[in-house]
Amino acid sequence: MNDKEQEAQNDKKKEVAKDKVKLTHVETKKRTLDPESINIAKNIKERIVPHDSYEKLSSDEKTIIESIQNKRMFLTRIAIIANQSRIPLGKEPYKKAELEDILDKLISKGYVETQIVGDKRVYFLSERGKDKIL
Repeated sequence: MNDKEQEAQNDKKKEVAKDKVKLTHVETKKRTLDPESINIAKNIKERIVPHDSYEKLSSDEKTIIESIQNKRMFLTRIAIIANQSRIPLGKEPYKKAELEDILDKLISKGYVETQIVGDKRVYFLSERGKDKIL
């Protein structure tokens, strides 16, 4: 045999790490949650997280919230700002009734608040609405 063949056979005879280490099986148990801990977590969640805080808003609702811009605004001004982004995209501009419906939904969800000033209604973002656009 030449040297290369002898080296190849020696390499085959060498012990590898898995031959030197003896593995043993370890039993594991699943942890169970304490019912008291579950109750505490539920109570905290109910107090801290509002019931619809993760509610998804439609794209129209998001557009209206972003149009209000942290100011008190009349419906006509909100319509101008909201429609500025729709018309170039080829979408139909919001009609007054449609805009009022979206604002009513946002008021009921707690994102927008309203007040009567003179004979007109002004809209402004609630704290929740401000948090949503940030």
